Amino acid sequence: MNDLKSIVALNLVNCRKSSDMTQLQVAEKLNYSDKAVSKWERGESLPDISVLVALAKLYDVTLDYLVTEHPPARSRFGGAGGRLRKIVFLIAACLIVFFLATVCFSLLFMFGVEGRIWMAFVYAVPVCGVVAVVFSCIWGNKWDRTISVSVLIWSLALALFLSLDYVPEIWVVFVVAFPLQILTVLWFFFLEKRMG
Repeated sequence: MNDLKSIVALNLVNCRKSSDMTQLQVAEKLNYSDKAVSKWERGESLPDISVLVALAKLYDVTLDYLVTEHPPARSRFGGAGGRLRKIVFLIAACLIVFFLATVCFSLLFMFGVEGRIWMAFVYAVPVCGVVAVVFSCIWGNKWDRTISVSVLIWSLALALFLSLDYVPEIWVVFVVAFPLQILTVLWFFFLEKRMG
């Protein structure tokens, strides 16, 4: 039995670290205390079978994976340095967006299009916000999601403000963005936890 405890403990630690989660985050998702998660990961106790099933779903592995001895698998973006690799990947994706904005700007300039062609770069910022939201929903935690949605809200408001400056009272887009920002914080820090 002790051997099974140590196998499960090692697998739980590896899965949690690959998922870039803390013991507290795991505990919150399972409605357990972080002390219970710590005991499971130290091999002091085994979680119930229903909890093991929930952990398998949380980590997107099979139940067999959690109870079988094997070398720890390192995911492409998990493990040590995983967060840094995710940030580098996000930055690379945003650089591609700005490269495409530069191509659009250059083509418009070469064909002699009049007007504010520099807005191609302004529009690239909300697109980067969308990219950040997608990546944070896949890999991130509540802080990452809150920051990425906030960047999207405010950059979209700025893009609308600069695009529609001929509209009277266009500054109202920032007034609309403010309650959206409050809703974002409330969602990711209070409502999401209760619903998940």
